[in-house]
Amino acid sequence: MPKSSKLTPEKQPPPPPDDYNDLISELQQRSGRSLQKTFIKKLWAVHQDIVAYVNPSQLRWMFFSPALLACPEGVKLVAAILVKIGVTTGYRLLEKLIMQFELSDGDCQRYGEVMTAAWKTAYQEGNFDLTEELETEVITPICQSAVYGHKPFCAKFRKVLVSFGTEKKLDKNVDSMITRILNGCLFRALGARNWIVQSSAAEVLYMFYPLVGDDAEDMAKSMETQHRHMVDLLQSDVISIRTDAAKNVLKLMGEYWLILPKNVIKEIFAFVIEELSRDTVVGVRVAVFEGLSEMAFVPACMNVFAHALKCVASRGIQDKSERVRLVAYQLLARLKNHKFISVFDIIDRKEAVAKMDLETVESCRRQLVPIVHILLPISSKDHDENYYRPRVNGMLKQSRLALLSYFRLLGPMKIIDASQAVKLMEMLLTWSYRYLRRWDKKAAQKAEEPMDEKSEEFMKTRAYLECALIIYMSCKGMLLQEANLKERCEKYFVKVVRLIYEKYSNTPILGTATAVCSAISKDELKPIAQDVLARLADDDVPVEAVEPFLETAIHFNPDSLFDSLENGLQVLEDLFKVPAKAKTKKRDVGVPEEVLATTLVRLKYLLQSYNMSSLVSMRETYRIRILKLLAKVEPVRDAIESRLAKGDGEEQPLTDKTLLTALEVRFILPLFAAVNTNDDDPDERQKAIDSTKDLLTWFEERIAVRMGDEQFMERHHEFFVQLTKTFLETMNVVMSAFDYTTRPLEYEDEADRPEESEKTKLENTSVAQIATRILVSMCTSSVPVELFVSILHVGATLCEESYTECHSDLASILRFVPKWINAQCKDDEEYELEKSKETLEALRQFQKKVLETDYWEQESAEKCASHFVLFSVQSLVEASLGAEYEDPRLEEYTLPTFISFGVNKLVLKDKAMAEDYLAVLEKDFMAEGCKFFRGLEDPEKINVLLERYTLLAQLLRILERNSKYGQQKIASALKEVTAKILELFTKDLETVENRVVNSLNAILDVPLPDGF
Repeated sequence: MPKSSKLTPEKQPPPPPDDYNDLISELQQRSGRSLQKTFIKKLWAVHQDIVAYVNPSQLRWMFFSPALLACPEGVKLVAAILVKIGVTTGYRLLEKLIMQFELSDGDCQRYGEVMTAAWKTAYQEGNFDLTEELETEVITPICQSAVYGHKPFCAKFRKVLVSFGTEKKLDKNVDSMITRILNGCLFRALGARNWIVQSSAAEVLYMFYPLVGDDAEDMAKSMETQHRHMVDLLQSDVISIRTDAAKNVLKLMGEYWLILPKNVIKEIFAFVIEELSRDTVVGVRVAVFEGLSEMAFVPACMNVFAHALKCVASRGIQDKSERVRLVAYQLLARLKNHKFISVFDIIDRKEAVAKMDLETVESCRRQLVPIVHILLPISSKDHDENYYRPRVNGMLKQSRLALLSYFRLLGPMKIIDASQAVKLMEMLLTWSYRYLRRWDKKAAQKAEEPMDEKSEEFMKTRAYLECALIIYMSCKGMLLQEANLKERCEKYFVKVVRLIYEKYSNTPILGTATAVCSAISKDELKPIAQDVLARLADDDVPVEAVEPFLETAIHFNPDSLFDSLENGLQVLEDLFKVPAKAKTKKRDVGVPEEVLATTLVRLKYLLQSYNMSSLVSMRETYRIRILKLLAKVEPVRDAIESRLAKGDGEEQPLTDKTLLTALEVRFILPLFAAVNTNDDDPDERQKAIDSTKDLLTWFEERIAVRMGDEQFMERHHEFFVQLTKTFLETMNVVMSAFDYTTRPLEYEDEADRPEESEKTKLENTSVAQIATRILVSMCTSSVPVELFVSILHVGATLCEESYTECHSDLASILRFVPKWINAQCKDDEEYELEKSKETLEALRQFQKKVLETDYWEQESAEKCASHFVLFSVQSLVEASLGAEYEDPRLEEYTLPTFISFGVNKLVLKDKAMAEDYLAVLEKDFMAEGCKFFRGLEDPEKINVLLERYTLLAQLLRILERNSKYGQQKIASALKEVTAKILELFTKDLETVENRVVNSLNAILDVPLPDGF
């Protein structure tokens, strides 16, 4: 045993030759598992003994184990084993691994290294018989399989060739060998018609380009062939081939720029810029930018790259595909570190800012930040006000949104740290404070409004504050780790916000100050909060500033805010609630109308506020206070009944608008309390349902029933319409926002079901059923348009699957629609109906929803269609007024309102209803013995018979012109009517009026018999 080296006394000597058996045994025990590199090195140390003495079957097993290839020593060991077991056997084992055992791509590359190592070792040792055998039996089959093999195996064989491609660039002998082999199969495959073979050959070409060989004449010819095939691949009709070529050809051009002919460069770049950059396939356009990215930092092709990028960059950043825009932005962002090309040599500075403004995809916007960062760099020297402020103002002048987006992404993208963020915020807040103080001094001197909202200074002031806030919010995670920096930053914010609340509470900048208050800790803003609460209590807040003040109050002291709301709603109880004891002295709260109106406006805003929802859901105390507000607003029903009991001229304690607002609040409060709760409590949900039932029942029994009282409606028509419309619209909102579905108790035996009292029946009646009863009771011919639209909106909401118990009643409302339209057409306001888009949209929506339910059966469809046809005929008769029937095909012809609105815009827009309409027309108005022609068989009534046929012909002409469904059936019906009219004219028709004959001549396309 050799002695240990003196330089490395702790290094263990290699195992003796007799120990290889132990290593082989250990290797067999670890079969199928990864091997440590130290163990593989031990195997390599005795590789000569392993190759010489190990059983051939064990050697084949070792070659078949990819785990041995984890390190270079393992690759050399397996290469030695390959020579020992025979290269043909080794190739068959490799082929089996790929075909049957799904060898990974990494293992395929390592087996390629084995083949490369075996060939290089044999070549260096001068064993040319072995190199020839390797080329013939291994490398050539691998190349042929990589080009002509089936998917996915061809891709695996190409991975085996990766090692040869790497060595080709380093070893001239490998280059000569692989070029000689590929010349025999590659170019033929590149011209193949099979796109899979062509695609595989293209991958191999990209891997081994350039194939030059030894002979100069052959090299020139080979290069010309390769360039021709590259151009063909770029122009391929196969999308995948064209996509890969766009990226790889540009990459190869950048890598081998110095050996490429100028004519080839010009041809390829011209095609890429003019054609591929405008390709209809997104992947091809993406590949163009990916290929150019590979050329970006190659000095030899710098000028051509810059010119090409100028040509395609503008199209790329404006592309409709976000994938193309993203890769274009990524390429431009890489130019930030380019030594010779500036990104603003490619795109204009204003264009970069504009794209930051308009870009909607976050990943694309992030790529723009490094580009904009060139305009607004952040470093120690850049915090100089004289240096940084003109840049910020210049960008702000072009786009406020771009500036905000840029500052928002600085922190998350790690472009600035906490200290830089604080310095930036301090600088922006200082600028904002200076403007505010300057305007305050001017206002004091001139006694005028402190700030013009449209002035440039105001816009800058607000933008500076917004930028500082957005930096604070985006960098809050970093600032929390630096308490001193966070505290210093918040003090700057407090200074600016306090000035805004004191001097600029009637300007839009107050909204930005409110957002600052919601972001900063409460302890820093206590002085501001006290002033806000005091001004709200004294009602000393401008109308436009109410919302920001309320948000601030919710953030700081919600209890005080709830107290003020309860005091304001107490007005309803004082005015309308009957006291249980003797009347006590009323509170002096000021003008009740003003107090209640202000309170309701504030309460409605708070119910829409996210902060209020969060507060109520997090703390049970505030949910209970919401229910107290509900109890305070309950007397609104007594107030409304009191209003309806008096005449329009009598004095009212509250205005109609205030009463309707209070009714809306009464509707919403119980749902707000039920929805904003942490637990899905069924009791709370049932309370909300019962509260809504109570309100709906009240409206049904005390309000809706009075619609039929003519004297009542004459006295209170305007207020009744406003009240009903408000009630229905609010009901539609709550039915859409809250799930009112209830499941009644089920009994296995009907005999076990107890008898229901009136109270039990009411409890088992769902909200949807009560709402539907209200809708049905209001569906009369005299219901105004604005109320019927609200009815339709609620009906469309009730058509949801969760409210199936009321779908049959909703179907009856749809059957009533033609009667209502006909009644409206007889009024003086028929033209307003035709112009009302809201009415038409409501009818279409309700019609669509009802037709989707299971309760709209064929019988209902026929009844509805029958009404539409009947009123259509009636409207045509009334339109003629005993005169001639006009030809509907004439431009000057005016349709009757019912047909123009009800048929053309409603029935004929739906295929099912249009088909039902035509079916009823054919069955009840054209068939033999139908009611329309019954009793007209007497020859003396021939004039009436012909007039009715004329009426039918006119209606069919209208349908022919306006319907896109059933044209074939309409044409057939016209032929039938024409035939019957011509048959009648064969008789003696002396009693026929001239107007009927003239009408038929105008409407029909066939000449009547002579003499008429």
